[in-house]
Amino acid sequence: MSQAISSSTLADGHHVYFKLRKEQLEILKSLNRFNVLLAHRRFGKTVLAIWVLITKALSSKQHRPQTHYFCPTYAQAKRVAWAYLRDYAGAFPGTEFNESELKCTFRNGAIIQLGSADNPDSSRGIYSDFVVLDEPAQMPSRFWSEVLRPALSDRKGGALMIGTPAGRNGLFYDSYQEAEQLDDWWRGTYKASDTGIVDAAELVSAQKAMTVNEYAQEYECSWDAAIRGAYWADAMQAAEADGRIGKFAAVYSRPVHISLDLGMNDATACWFFQLDGDEIRVVDFAEYTNMGLPDIVNDWKARKFVYGKVIAPPDVNVRSLSTGQTRRQTLQDLGVDVLVAPAVPVIDGIEAVRGLLQRCRFHVEQCADGIEALRQYRADWEDKKGVLRLRPLHDWTSHAADALRYLAVTGTDQLVDRWGGAIDYSQMDRLCA
Repeated sequence: MSQAISSSTLADGHHVYFKLRKEQLEILKSLNRFNVLLAHRRFGKTVLAIWVLITKALSSKQHRPQTHYFCPTYAQAKRVAWAYLRDYAGAFPGTEFNESELKCTFRNGAIIQLGSADNPDSSRGIYSDFVVLDEPAQMPSRFWSEVLRPALSDRKGGALMIGTPAGRNGLFYDSYQEAEQLDDWWRGTYKASDTGIVDAAELVSAQKAMTVNEYAQEYECSWDAAIRGAYWADAMQAAEADGRIGKFAAVYSRPVHISLDLGMNDATACWFFQLDGDEIRVVDFAEYTNMGLPDIVNDWKARKFVYGKVIAPPDVNVRSLSTGQTRRQTLQDLGVDVLVAPAVPVIDGIEAVRGLLQRCRFHVEQCADGIEALRQYRADWEDKKGVLRLRPLHDWTSHAADALRYLAVTGTDQLVDRWGGAIDYSQMDRLCA
């Protein structure tokens, strides 16, 4: 396997030398401010990304430079990148490591920190000289647009997205497509059949052990392969093919109902929908992090819909130790007409959503993050056994999925036209589109 020697000049004038495969060196020389790398499994994406972060951190002339490495979950960040960071950053004298924070600090004060996208708002307010997004196909788009891209602005920082595809939707796919049109972006694709990094016999063995879709996605970088274990990918694809994902006007002669998943230490997700005969018209979607119920209800009111009922999960009846009352009582005190979803096993609820999705029409812009969550919501994977678990993966997609599941198991028969008094017909001319 061919290798090359590369070097980076540090801020103090010293050089760092390290070995790279010729493909990695090619990428290093091609990098722009923003970058999208689509590469097969065992290509060496993580190693390359760690070296990019090290050189960016140590060559920066900014005050107290920081670089960041993000995975879809915190556990993945520790499992995938921490050992590499310790090995390579540890080669520099005086480097200190904080494993509880997944952070290393170099002698010059530069920092590299690992993090995750499963709670996007927890990273708000950081600044960064360079960020790596590992498997951005499994991250919410707003993690980039609302959190990380602004974090780079004042220092004119850059980014590198690395991974394998997961369908023609979402942050990774959109960034890959846009990179071709933008002057400050670079993109590259490296398939196993082209690089020769994984030998031919091993590729044949992998093909025998994997489905056609899995192999195409993981080794041949195919955007068309289905997401492994995705529960509702086919139903969402059907909705798009039928024209049920698009722009449409809300009908203001009908109330807007809400189905929500109440988060304790993570996001609260809400679907806003109307009933039009048998059709469910989903007109809006929102997620709230670190917000109390009064603030969430105020946001609902600011949207100026005329509301019906709010479907809440069964745990809305759990009494808070701090206030002595249930969250249902809190919502009712705020004027909300609460309907509690029945306690149904999660797997049964997932099946119920499959049927519900056949009746749904989604506003493509207002519900963009929620739509992507429904496409990617999937079964957990058991690495040791190499099988899908009989339970969903808990990640950023879970909140939107759970909120829709509560609607599916509750049904629409109990939804009536009341919350906050009579319908305000003066609002009928307001459109979602």
